[in-house]
Amino acid sequence: MAILFDPQAPQVDFVLHPTDLSEASERAFHHALAIAIRRSAQFTLLHAMGRRATDNWAGFPSVRTKLAEWRAAGTTDGLEERIQRTSISKLEVATPDPVAASLEYIERNKVDLIVLATEGRSGLARLVRPSQAEALARRCGVFTLFIPSGGRTFVDADTGSVTLMRILLPVDPGTDPRPAMLRAVQAAALLEDPEIEITLLHVTEDESPPLEPPHLPYCRWHVLKRRGDVVEGILGAADDIDADAIYMSTGWHEGRRSRGRGGITERVLHGAPCPVGVVPAGA
Repeated sequence: MAILFDPQAPQVDFVLHPTDLSEASERAFHHALAIAIRRSAQFTLLHAMGRRATDNWAGFPSVRTKLAEWRAAGTTDGLEERIQRTSISKLEVATPDPVAASLEYIERNKVDLIVLATEGRSGLARLVRPSQAEALARRCGVFTLFIPSGGRTFVDADTGSVTLMRILLPVDPGTDPRPAMLRAVQAAALLEDPEIEITLLHVTEDESPPLEPPHLPYCRWHVLKRRGDVVEGILGAADDIDADAIYMSTGWHEGRRSRGRGGITERVLHGAPCPVGVVPAGA
């Protein structure tokens, strides 16, 4: 597990939030902003407005107003220095294709995290259709956090408090789990009290021993083993442990084996009761 301790391991220094200015995207905005200020990251809100769209500038979420609410709640106490180091920008692109706009922006900027809105159990939001969202995540090769329009979230919209305490991490024998493990461990940095529970989930019929987790002072690891359908096992475990998020390493190769229903990653995204962090294998 040397990757977890590698000082050269990728950090979250640049957050991109493509938005369609909808209510669902506002939920994702809260997560993107909370992560950005806690990481002192560069933060860009990107809106693909289309050829016929009028000026939507006033419709952008107000960073200043939201931070004022969070300051009034006392949630940002001790974070002012980090907030001052956070670089925030808003960008409208005259194209009707949000995926193309996002990919073009990522090609020109070193984005570490994309935060997208989803419609949770009913599919992906208007921002992108399911096939487009998969294409964006696969083609850009960037850690992507999907925030459902319903269900649990780990950032309180009114106070900005972060409650990312329990992460479910499915382990696929055919995919290196370490990229997702690294991102899960790094999530502890978002907490005032940096202690986090990470549950490694094995959904398998064989009797092979489960992955042994590394020993870290601020992480508590659990190992869970289940049988049956992989997606049902992941979603059921997320409910059972009341997970604040699911983190998955993926090669985005599952869809080619099960195009009718979608791949494992896509099906988890559609049914997840909480945010899902999708980490490209090898990233």
